Amino acid sequence: MKTKMLILGVVVAAISTFMISRAEAQENPLPAVKIISTDRTDEVKLIFGYDSRIPVTVMFSNDKGIFFQDKIKGENLDKGFSKRYQLSPTPGNDVWVEVTSHELSVIYRMSVAKNGKWLAQLEKTTYHYPVVALN
Repeated sequence: MKTKMLILGVVVAAISTFMISRAEAQENPLPAVKIISTDRTDEVKLIFGYDSRIPVTVMFSNDKGIFFQDKIKGENLDKGFSKRYQLSPTPGNDVWVEVTSHELSVIYRMSVAKNGKWLAQLEKTTYHYPVVALN
């Protein structure tokens, strides 16, 4: 009888742990916008995984302000896009990348690693949900 109760307790604990971790994952969804470093030290790749009919804006800025802005046409973005950008890495100088579309805005902070490649860290995600009014 003790063995059955012990097994039942372990099963209940495992199910509870699974349900809690699943609930936390649904609360904090990560956006389908990623910035990854490539094989080259002066290049990063932006992956935008959303459909968009409206242009997507990509802005690169540092502590002195915006130094590059790219507006990607939204006509053929049925499955998103990926694009490479050239950046000259300077240690100690962080770069912020803001990707803005009709549905969301994402800000990444990029810094240079010891090997000279870029590291991107998600700073902020803002979803632009449409306003719905009830009569």
